[in-house]
Amino acid sequence: MPVLDNVEVIRRAHAYDGMDLRPLLLDVSAPTALERGDGNWDTALHGLGGLGLSASLAQLTDAFNQHVWPARAQPETRSKQWGHWCVVVTWAVARKAVELILPMSTDTLKALTWDMLAFRMSRSQIMAVWNAVQARHRSYALLPPIRGQGEYTAWARMLGSVMGSPMRLKFPIHKAVVAALLRQRPASVADNRNRLLTALATITCLRVSEVARLQTCDLWFDHFTGYGIPGFDGSCAVHVAKRKNDSVRKGHLPGIGRSADPELDLVWQLRIWLADMQLDVRDGCTKRMRPAARCPVCPPLFPKTRRGPGRVAVASEERMSRQMVSDAIRRAVGSVGCSGAHFSGISARKGGLSTAIQAGVEEVVLYLQSGHGPERAARRYMQLLDPTRLMETFQAFGL
Repeated sequence: MPVLDNVEVIRRAHAYDGMDLRPLLLDVSAPTALERGDGNWDTALHGLGGLGLSASLAQLTDAFNQHVWPARAQPETRSKQWGHWCVVVTWAVARKAVELILPMSTDTLKALTWDMLAFRMSRSQIMAVWNAVQARHRSYALLPPIRGQGEYTAWARMLGSVMGSPMRLKFPIHKAVVAALLRQRPASVADNRNRLLTALATITCLRVSEVARLQTCDLWFDHFTGYGIPGFDGSCAVHVAKRKNDSVRKGHLPGIGRSADPELDLVWQLRIWLADMQLDVRDGCTKRMRPAARCPVCPPLFPKTRRGPGRVAVASEERMSRQMVSDAIRRAVGSVGCSGAHFSGISARKGGLSTAIQAGVEEVVLYLQSGHGPERAARRYMQLLDPTRLMETFQAFGL
């Protein structure tokens, strides 16, 4: 379906005559200054400067709307919603119906949906446009076109009955694949990075976004020995600072144990990776003091590679994107004989959860390991007195 990627270019079009363009064309998809602080919000706030006592209440409200209000949704979610809202605006201009899209009636949404069907848009794309419409209305306290308990589900079911199709098959990463990856000793820096991040993501049930965010100071070696319980030498806690739907940046600490077979010991291999790539925990690291915030000095755990002296590949200081992590996982499983077309970034998390469930790990323990949400209110206060249970997901891999 035709869409203007940047509807700002037609801001002066006659189609907008007499309209308030701010709610129609406001793009808040970019991370705010406070979000870019990544947990160091006080430092970011200081950089913005204060408005002072002479500031009016309207100025204070505008500052809140600019820097805090957009954080009701994650930047990635806002970016996707903005792209799909551009579909709505483009359609409205073409149909000479700009004045009907905010607020939008149910009939207008039906007309838009019919055109999307006519352009052979997929069910997921159409529902993404619906979500963008609903979100734009909620942002400005307007009644959305789909409202009422269970109504959105009914709309989704209606669309699925007409044009539903099976989801693409994505395999979980099996524990045998993890073992095969840990036995590899590739010469390529990128291949070595890819296999390690795949094994780590699978054993600790991480999302690709969480892998991309990991820093060298997020590996807390021998952390569980601090409990005073013997048997945890050579283990490692992986500090995940922020989970999806984590409104308080509580994070979680999945554990990796010491393998019975030294050749399969992921903790030892991660130590070697850090040493070989000179990915040290830097002086001035703030992670233990402020675990919810991104450390300003330590490098990514799995960075991009670059050409060093003699055209030898070395680790850079730049972290990988979510898509790059997903591609790395696909390449890693392909290197041990799997069909890469049936794997993606989600295969690591699916593999970790599936392996643990098959091994009989209790749901409550598994969710403490995986940080899975939504969570029951009580789970927020749970902390196991003995980290042995936290190792059950690792033990399910039989390493």
